[in-house]
Amino acid sequence: MKCQSLCNIKPQIRAIYHEAFSNASGTMINLGNLVQIKKGAQLNGENLLTIGRYYVMNGGITPSGFYDSYNTHGEVISISEGGNSCGYVQYNASPFWSGGHCYSLLPKSQYKDVAKYKYLYHYLKYHQNDIMAMRIGSGLPNIQKKDLERFQIILPEPQKQERYTTLFDAVDRILALEKDLLNKLLEKKTYLISQMFI
Repeated sequence: MKCQSLCNIKPQIRAIYHEAFSNASGTMINLGNLVQIKKGAQLNGENLLTIGRYYVMNGGITPSGFYDSYNTHGEVISISEGGNSCGYVQYNASPFWSGGHCYSLLPKSQYKDVAKYKYLYHYLKYHQNDIMAMRIGSGLPNIQKKDLERFQIILPEPQKQERYTTLFDAVDRILALEKDLLNKLLEKKTYLISQMFI
């Protein structure tokens, strides 16, 4: 599963997003014209597993559990529909179970070549705070499908979308490698310190 934190999109990615999208130009189009926004299916809590083949996404930013079946293929954008984290944008690289408080964004066939799907993810991630501002209700806030369908997307020409996506993905991979290296160094440091007291 690939998932970026709600409040701390990595500063390097945020800076690149801002540079790219603050001056973006192109065709303005409603999100609902590009994708089918599909609400997931709720699972009873007793059916959730602590370990399973597929993670279950609901209204949060982390899985609410696991399940041995999936209802949404991988390489799909999801947006939390309800709860305190509604509006959270995530890219799901692997198949998952989309719960009752999760929207999946399925590309419409006529726009598969016009709107590069990964570009759309990065655009929505950059505008995550704007999407979260669409929430209504106080007890259990939620985002209405009709409002999400009207959210406007700027689509540059396809070649520019590809360039943006290549750049964003490359920086994301570099940062992931750096994080992995840092974690390994911390593990080694912890091990070496533990050996000092044997």
